Amino acid sequence: MSTTRPRTPAVSARPAVRRHDRPPIGRREATTVIGLTLAFGLVLALWAYVNPSLHGPDELANVDAVIHLAMGQGWPPAGDLHYLQGLLAQNVPVHLPAATDRPDFATIVGDGSENPLVNPMSQHPPTWFLVQAVVAHLLDFAGRRWDIVVLGMRLVDVVVMLPVPALVWASVRRATGSPRTAVAAAATLLAVPQLAQLGSSVSVWVPVITAGVLATWLAVRVLTGDRSWWTALALGGALAVGTAMMAGGAIAVPFALLAVVVARNGSGPRGRLLRALVVLAVPAVTTGWWYVTKAVQTGTPQPDPFPAVSMSWPAHESPAPTQFAGAFWNGMSNSFWGLLGRYEWPLSAVLVDSFTVIALTALVWGLSRRTVDRRTVLVAAAFPVTALVVVLARDWATYASHLGVTVNQGRFLFPALAALLVAQACAWRALVERDVVRVRLARSVVVVAPLVAVAALGLLYSGSYEELVFRVSVAGRQTLAGSLPYGLRPLAALVAAVAVVGLVTLVLAWGVVGRRRPQRAVTASAGTVAAGTASTVGADDTVAAHPADPGSQHVPAAEHDDPADDRSEHDAPAEHDGPTDPTHHDDPDHGDR
Repeated sequence: MSTTRPRTPAVSARPAVRRHDRPPIGRREATTVIGLTLAFGLVLALWAYVNPSLHGPDELANVDAVIHLAMGQGWPPAGDLHYLQGLLAQNVPVHLPAATDRPDFATIVGDGSENPLVNPMSQHPPTWFLVQAVVAHLLDFAGRRWDIVVLGMRLVDVVVMLPVPALVWASVRRATGSPRTAVAAAATLLAVPQLAQLGSSVSVWVPVITAGVLATWLAVRVLTGDRSWWTALALGGALAVGTAMMAGGAIAVPFALLAVVVARNGSGPRGRLLRALVVLAVPAVTTGWWYVTKAVQTGTPQPDPFPAVSMSWPAHESPAPTQFAGAFWNGMSNSFWGLLGRYEWPLSAVLVDSFTVIALTALVWGLSRRTVDRRTVLVAAAFPVTALVVVLARDWATYASHLGVTVNQGRFLFPALAALLVAQACAWRALVERDVVRVRLARSVVVVAPLVAVAALGLLYSGSYEELVFRVSVAGRQTLAGSLPYGLRPLAALVAAVAVVGLVTLVLAWGVVGRRRPQRAVTASAGTVAAGTASTVGADDTVAAHPADPGSQHVPAAEHDDPADDRSEHDAPAEHDGPTDPTHHDDPDHGDR
């Protein structure tokens, strides 16, 4: 008599992740994110106070544009805005005059005479400059010392940057389902000193960065199952904020549309297409008129403020791709991680190249792993790749027509920073499967990132006040005390606040990234292991423990170091791309994250 062998139910190679699998946000995790946000804001405030006025990246041009508007002048065409002569005179190459000797804006502007030097900021819409002009009026800029007005505008930019750590945390948590990875990603921001310097300077890039990070969080929500029309509308609004500030905000548009079109949210092709149209329509309707007008008037949506100049290569010479590649690599990596001052003082080349190579290797290697969620990684990577293509095209054109190139546009990647970290997080989780190694890596991040931030502040001090010599001399301290807008007391308070909040947050983050969720029972298939045998495998704190499903195929604990890891937070069931695999284990590490 023949017997029919019972068949084990097939399990998809990419199992659907249900809404109830989303890990709850614990009190300690929420407190840690708040601490990271406060620490990030305090570090930026410290940068704003210590960095000499007008010594931020392109800060002179931004402040000059603001003061033109604050004086009631109109917004001229690109190339017709010129620096105020009195303000340009304050842009000294080394040390500013003592704070007590600095005049108010009315004095330095005088009769409003201008220098022939062109201010390139009029190539952008005047939106953010108008906001800062209102701030200047609230600070009574005409009768107040000019460096204090600049400090006030800097602190407004710091406030605009404050949501960035929380949005990075939310984006990575949504994409990976792992609180540990999300907290480590938010802490990584401190390892990018150029972001701190730019975010604490008067710069039109600041709202573009925040808008790009906000757009990333909303796009990741859509990509992982959020099919709310309000989310699509908010995503379009984030794009509109970026494009209202500068044409560079449009770099986020292809990424956002791609995330909506390939989303797994159960809305079907028609629903995804309609949402993509909504996302595109919001910035097109609200800010598109500016760029259409410029295109009609000048032939390009963003006219160049400087006249076109081209030089011919000598006979038997031509652009060398290898030479350009070296300059592009060094320039982009330095100006992304930290080319401090007015693009004067780079971080250690060993540090910069190590960080860059490790990040790129992890991304490429992670994509080769079977367990990686390639859809999320590739969609997230579309944002920074778009920025790189734009910068590469601009710099190659400059190199080919000017016989040389100076690359310092690492800031183009900052609006895509959250997307970069999402792609990195997914890649690292595919590469590192053992829970104990994940803990060590996450703890390394939360320790190394603050150290890099402290080292960058040391470089700022030595470059600004010690002639780029790493020391703390009497002359340097006196120069610092005389240069600060309100003296040493606010500096001491900021340093103490950064130290206290930073140490408390470090302790909290150390515990959160090392926390292990309750272990769940894992049984072997075909009843080879007695019922009730518990697994001793450690796991990430991504999902609450739940009993094993007898209808699923399980494996012994020894074969998997990290079961029940990496649940993504879909609002709708995932759409399966591949065929079911009856031999595939029910390991959530193989699911869509």
